[in-house]
Amino acid sequence: MKKSLLTTTFCLSLLSFTSVTQAAPILIDFDDVSGSRVEITNRYAALGVTLNAIDNPFPLSGAFPAPAALPTIRGGVSTWTEGFASAVSPPQVAVSMPYPGVTEYGDGGILISFAFDVNSVSLVGVDNGTNLGTDDESVTLTAYDAAGSQIGQVYSTTNLPGIYDQTPASIAMDGIRYVAFNYTDSNFGFYSIDNLEFVAAPIPEPNMVFLLGAGLIALFGFRRKLSRVNARR
Repeated sequence: MKKSLLTTTFCLSLLSFTSVTQAAPILIDFDDVSGSRVEITNRYAALGVTLNAIDNPFPLSGAFPAPAALPTIRGGVSTWTEGFASAVSPPQVAVSMPYPGVTEYGDGGILISFAFDVNSVSLVGVDNGTNLGTDDESVTLTAYDAAGSQIGQVYSTTNLPGIYDQTPASIAMDGIRYVAFNYTDSNFGFYSIDNLEFVAAPIPEPNMVFLLGAGLIALFGFRRKLSRVNARR
């Protein structure tokens, strides 16, 4: 009975030391790039992020009808500076590059892929042209898990003050591995993203995990030694 109580107490004590580390938010504002139409598809791979173009037919209205499965990658993503005045953090924004069937920059959506699970993603959709508020533009973010299945969607119609359409949007949930950025526009769109920010999912604290493992190994050794002592009596 005493041995069982000791074992339980020891394990609970070790578990009380285990914790997780909450990652700090990472912001990508694309202003580390000099020049327009510079490909950035894999530029942020060291941060665990890649960017690709996906389909975004328009004109559309309302929330973007994102597929239940991961959208097909159609091309890459580059910087854009010609419409920098509309960016929330000038001079650079990110736009989809031309791909088969689409000849202009910014005519597609953007798939943001992560090398690990994240808990939240936010960005600002930016219209690089202006119709002085006469069109109806909005942003849809669709989250997918590691298997490529849709797990959530947000639809944002709130525009920041100014003559350009700047639409902040964010999505937060467990297990996000991909986020599709799409826009809807009642007229004609040239959309980009700025101020991409994400937070990685919490991970176990390495030294605490080591402590737990070492404690369990020590406990196993203690029990074996105690068994041998009892067997000799």
